[in-house]
Amino acid sequence: MGTINLRNVDLNLLIVFDAVYATGNISHAARQLSLSQPAVSNALTRLREHFDDPLFVRAGRGVEPTLRAQQMINPLREALRLIREQFDADRSFDLGSDKRTFRIVLVDLLEVLLMPPLLRHIAAYAPNVSIESRPAWPSGVTEDIIAGTLDLACTTLPASAPGLVFETICPCDYIVVSRRGHPRIGTELDLDTYLSLDQIAPIPELRSHSAVDRDLTARCGPRRIAYMVHKMASIPAVVGGTDLVAMLPRRFAELMAPKFGLQIHASPVAISPQDYHLIWHERQTDDPGHRWLRETLLQGMQREAHDALAADARP
Repeated sequence: MGTINLRNVDLNLLIVFDAVYATGNISHAARQLSLSQPAVSNALTRLREHFDDPLFVRAGRGVEPTLRAQQMINPLREALRLIREQFDADRSFDLGSDKRTFRIVLVDLLEVLLMPPLLRHIAAYAPNVSIESRPAWPSGVTEDIIAGTLDLACTTLPASAPGLVFETICPCDYIVVSRRGHPRIGTELDLDTYLSLDQIAPIPELRSHSAVDRDLTARCGPRRIAYMVHKMASIPAVVGGTDLVAMLPRRFAELMAPKFGLQIHASPVAISPQDYHLIWHERQTDDPGHRWLRETLLQGMQREAHDALAADARP
């Protein structure tokens, strides 16, 4: 490959190139960059003319890079990283005036616990900041964080990839919930009764994020799932109005039980311990706005843990 003449290349065009390469989709790249799709297409046209190469060709619902684009991406990303480091060194985040949207994935429990205090904090101190909650499925959380289309994930997702940073938030342990006065459950829920009851559970794509199915299958065989949901937040209301039972994270169940008339039972099957994690890309670690978001979420989790311990200590 010959020497690339960058004298007439707008830096913003290279940022567009990086975003399209990362997402494999012009619409997704436009969303990541807060640009219109025509603006991204126009930028690609200029890049194609400059490098005399298509750079990206259509593939399925997106695009894939040409050989020339594959040869360019690593040195280009290294150059952009060095440039960003220089700008970020003196960058600040003004809560009162900066306008920014953070795109995050939150499991249902953490959304219930963390979003109310975070949104109250934003309303009071950061009126131009907004949060966009994204589904953990069907999008790939790891891929979206690497691509830059997702700023942060709060999940038990056992993901790993170069460049990802993990910080443990809190443990996740499971219990079983039923409606109060369930006709087939006595003072304790034994294993035989549990396995004989119809259950509600998340769809397989979401269940794969936890150890519940694996442990149940290994220790007592498959359970009878009568209803599968795509969001765990749907489960408490259904359990409260039927004879179905469900296995839920303890703290989530404790919060939902009074509202939906739920009875909490110790799990008759030992479920492997898991933790909730904050997950982000290392390039965001020193970003002042991103750091503020992480610290605010962690502070909210610490307050919740303190309140939960205080509640448990009350007679």
